[in-house]
Amino acid sequence: MEELAKISLNNEMDLILSHKRAMKLAELVGLSLANQTTFATAVSEVARYALEQGTNPTLTLCLNKSRNSQSLVAIIEDKNLPVANPLHQGLLYAQRLVEKMEITNLEAGNKLTLYYSLPTNRKISAEHVANWRSQFDANQPLSAYDEIKRKNDQLQELAERLQTSEEHYKRVTNSLPLMIFTANQAGQLLYANSWITEFTGYSVQALNQTKWAQSIHPDDYNAFWALWTKQAAEGLPFHYECQLKEGASQSYVWHLFSAQPIKSELGKLAAWTGFAVNIHAQKLVEKALRENEELIQAKTNLEKAQQSLESTVSELNRSNTELSQFAYIASHDLQEPLRKIQQFGDLLRTRNSTDLSTESLTYLERMQSAANRMSWLIKDLLAYSRLSTRRETTISSPLASVINRSLENLSLTIEETNAQIQIDTLPIIEGEASQLDQLFQNLLSNALKFRRNGIIPHIRISSQEIPATDLPALLKPARSAAAYHKIDVTDNGIGFDEKYLDRIFQVFQRLHPKNEFAGTGVGLAICQKVAANHGGAITASSQPGHGATFSVYFPV
Repeated sequence: MEELAKISLNNEMDLILSHKRAMKLAELVGLSLANQTTFATAVSEVARYALEQGTNPTLTLCLNKSRNSQSLVAIIEDKNLPVANPLHQGLLYAQRLVEKMEITNLEAGNKLTLYYSLPTNRKISAEHVANWRSQFDANQPLSAYDEIKRKNDQLQELAERLQTSEEHYKRVTNSLPLMIFTANQAGQLLYANSWITEFTGYSVQALNQTKWAQSIHPDDYNAFWALWTKQAAEGLPFHYECQLKEGASQSYVWHLFSAQPIKSELGKLAAWTGFAVNIHAQKLVEKALRENEELIQAKTNLEKAQQSLESTVSELNRSNTELSQFAYIASHDLQEPLRKIQQFGDLLRTRNSTDLSTESLTYLERMQSAANRMSWLIKDLLAYSRLSTRRETTISSPLASVINRSLENLSLTIEETNAQIQIDTLPIIEGEASQLDQLFQNLLSNALKFRRNGIIPHIRISSQEIPATDLPALLKPARSAAAYHKIDVTDNGIGFDEKYLDRIFQVFQRLHPKNEFAGTGVGLAICQKVAANHGGAITASSQPGHGATFSVYFPV
């Protein structure tokens, strides 16, 4: 094993240096920017844990080469470093980012070793290693300000590129006259353009839950999924012609499904990307070709055009998949420079407040306020994204316990406002406890936040079981059921105009200025996502000045 750089972890500056050294080493060995950030993030998480829990930790960055493999290695050692079971959240996050994390017991403390595999086709010679080691010896760490500014500029550029690419991709896919999708190995949709829902009349969630049973013709259904299972297991391209039911006309139209496997940089199957194009006219042409050979050339030209289109769409989907995988990591790293801005702002306030003018203190307060708002916004966005990417164990969750946990978290606000809470008998729901906590804490927090001046908040949580026929006309739960639990959260607050009902459940949509009511505009979007994840739906009724009732529906 070749040792390339060693860092003593004594303070926050050393954490910045460790992240920089890890990024540089990953760049030197030829990893992509996304993989550079993944490795550096894992190293930073473990280094931060060692700095907080240990006494005198050190970080060593190495290159491990063997006959059949080669990998980057980060070793964090401290003779007094405890590692509790279960693992700390930061260690769990780092473990998910790398191929392997080893915990070695020392005489006192532990040693943590991270392994990140490199492509086997990357040839690394002794000269490379010697040159890299000399670079680490020669390059001195930047100041904290320079490092924070550089990372901020880099992350801002990456975020802008990601947003531009995603918006361009969505515009392109929605403008093309075909259904474009990305799916996992089981055939569940990870992304779908607007043509799929417009044609079938079903949401992505509904198509995933029923495996397209209401859309694919019964004569084609079993053969379709049999071929998909076979091709997916072998990592081969998928092509199948079948009839799809159009939601508006209820008639079947011939479509060609075509999908290609997309592999990660290390050769692992990441997803399937493809399209479904209307070939009904082509089917009619094929029938006519059996009677008229003059149309053969037209069919050949059509097939060539389809092949060219397939190649273009596959490339677009591949690019979008890589950017989506990088989005979570980039968003996570945005918190680090924000923490620095807040920390140095606090230092300026405590150590130099007498030297600063009133105007300077005002600017400093506005800077810290903006940093805090951005930090909360990032946290809410990550929470919203996890509702789609992370799945926990489904258990029986008494809603009374969920409500009590939420009230305990909001106890300070309840005490300050003298709020009165009435809880009726509530059912037991099969679901993910953490997501249900998010749902009801957001609803109760809003009920307390949007109160009328001079009026003591009064909140009631009630429940009833209703048949599916009594659902609101425009409400479409994610899963069909004969009956639903209807959970109402009613308050006597400021209320809202129901013409904004669709708007309040969208991300970043607010009905009030942020200086009047704090918030990021993500809370109700999280509520809607949680309800959909549990097969249900959420809606609300209200009038300005007369309170509001938020109704959550769960399948019985």
